[in-house]
Amino acid sequence: MKKISSQSFKLILAFVIIFSNYSYGKEFQKLFEITTPMSQVSNVDAAISKSFNDLIYRLTGDKNISTIKQIAPSVKIKKDYLVSYEPIKIDDQSFLVTKFNKDSLIEKLGSLEIPIIGYNRPTIMMLVKIEDGSRAPYILNNSSDSLVDNKIKIILDKVSNQRGIFFELPVFDLNDIKELNNLTIFDSEKDIILANYEYDFVLNLNFLQSKINKWIITGDYETKESLSLEGSLDDLGASLNSLADNYLSTFIMPDKESSIEVLVKNISTYDDLLKLQDAMLRLISIKTSVIKSYIEDSISYTLKINGDLDSFKKEIRANPYLQLIESDDNVTFMLISN
Repeated sequence: MKKISSQSFKLILAFVIIFSNYSYGKEFQKLFEITTPMSQVSNVDAAISKSFNDLIYRLTGDKNISTIKQIAPSVKIKKDYLVSYEPIKIDDQSFLVTKFNKDSLIEKLGSLEIPIIGYNRPTIMMLVKIEDGSRAPYILNNSSDSLVDNKIKIILDKVSNQRGIFFELPVFDLNDIKELNNLTIFDSEKDIILANYEYDFVLNLNFLQSKINKWIITGDYETKESLSLEGSLDDLGASLNSLADNYLSTFIMPDKESSIEVLVKNISTYDDLLKLQDAMLRLISIKTSVIKSYIEDSISYTLKINGDLDSFKKEIRANPYLQLIESDDNVTFMLISN
């Protein structure tokens, strides 16, 4: 087995935990939950098996059958990682919702030295210009709802759930509309849109109807020829999956183990402590945590983590209940109870 390097950090970290419904939008909260259409499988066991395979793809970016067999060579072993499953109906269609054991899977992937991608997931800002010939060109946004718009959104949702990434579309609130209406020849429509959002990557695409039911996609990736609408959408889905590999590669946890000191402030009640523990359980990088001291409203921990300090900080930034505050000498988190 390859030796894992160990690194110890002396700097102090302090947590800020925000208990509210507001999300900073980069934590994929249902990471270990898969919803599988029953129309794609023959029975519940087959649905569980497919769900497990889809989860491994989401966690590792690897859908190779040999990798999956390394982790769980049979349906019986796949079911050992199962926490629960539930049949549901969505729009009169049957689905199976499966939830898998995070700790067991992370431990197994670590023992096999298979790199993983945690809750911290990239946000891709989608700038898609639609030219269908029936109206002036426009940017696909949250409220646009033509047939083409809705079909593209279905593809984005499908790839988002499959890979565990976020595709963001412009909202076009009153402020956005006002700024866009005041464009001059020196202004860039896309620059004005991007200035109002936070994202990790930008994908620029033009969806152009060249003939009746013939579409061409140009921009950051291009179709080789004019395709039917359905053909273009299939091509879009396949290309987004390929691009997701590149996006996710920078979010893989480094293959090392580190030790860090963490200071958590503003823990004033027992409920605060429970919320803190719940928030820390969502940090996949944490292997072990030991309380060193509890003084007034502050708790000091020693953590062993998978990865390094940078990957740990990325995970903190992605968590909707944690806010990272950095200074020259240390990294600070504080607990804020609303």
